[in-house]
Amino acid sequence: MSLIAARRYAKALMDIGVDKGAYPQYAADLDRIQSTIEKAPLLRVTLLNRAFSNRAKRELMRTVFAGEGLSEVVINFVSLLVERDRVKQLPQIIRCFGELVDELEGRIRVSVYSVYPLETAEMDTLKNALEGALQKKSAVENHIDQTLIGGIVLKVNNLLIDGSVRSQLRRLGETLRKE
Repeated sequence: MSLIAARRYAKALMDIGVDKGAYPQYAADLDRIQSTIEKAPLLRVTLLNRAFSNRAKRELMRTVFAGEGLSEVVINFVSLLVERDRVKQLPQIIRCFGELVDELEGRIRVSVYSVYPLETAEMDTLKNALEGALQKKSAVENHIDQTLIGGIVLKVNNLLIDGSVRSQLRRLGETLRKE
């Protein structure tokens, strides 16, 4: 399935969620479903196996998630994905749904890559600076990248801000080669 199709499915669910005022619950439900599938490899393999009928897969999903307090809309949505043989793309659809939630709530996701985990105070300072510069709420995630040597790299949507020692050394080397 293409990214376009994943966005269409996510948008359809978002439209229903906005109409019912339940999109935050839908996001939480989708995260729980994805987490459960990731933690249960047998469930994942069964859902992806074409030897099982779509009806059997739908019943399996309903059985696994019955009593979990999930929204009936989300259960029906995932059942539709199973029926249309699109459950393999569920992670991509969930990612697109999360982007729609962020857009609706005026939030931007920022990935911070550093050599070591940043302390809470550093993360708070960075978050406040980003929110001031971007004029949006931000959700900042710290990722560890041992290849950086030092400094940080920020990824904001499609924008990459590289303040790492590695890139500074590379630029210095390029400058020295030109001279």
